[in-house]
Amino acid sequence: MPSNKLNIKQENFIQNIVKGMSQRQAYKEAYQVNYSDEAIDSKASALFNTDKVQIRYKELIGELESDTIMSAKERMEWLTKVVNGEIKDKDTFWQDGEPVDRDKEARLDTKIKALDTLNKMSGVYVSKIEGNIGVTEIKVELEDD
Repeated sequence: MPSNKLNIKQENFIQNIVKGMSQRQAYKEAYQVNYSDEAIDSKASALFNTDKVQIRYKELIGELESDTIMSAKERMEWLTKVVNGEIKDKDTFWQDGEPVDRDKEARLDTKIKALDTLNKMSGVYVSKIEGNIGVTEIKVELEDD
């Protein structure tokens, strides 16, 4: 039965991908090869799609997902609070030579940005693609009875 353990080059490859490199960059960095880009792309893709690399990739991604990072639902709830005026902005002014902070409601443009982000997150916006299709010739063949 094959081992799920990666060798050093494979581990470096997947670590590089998790750091944000493309598969090509990650492969070049990990394997230090001087192949054509097409050959590297092919090898990198094949390696990335192996079971053991996929398992390790999912492990690393899972480690990045921490309790300290807001879930999509938590982000949506926070943005809703901004729109509803529950999340306050800080306003600093000077009084008797001392800075004084006070809470103030978010500005209208901030609320609009929050609504825009909420709409994008919930899929309210639909991408519309427009274009012209040129038809140069239409053939219709009729059968004789």
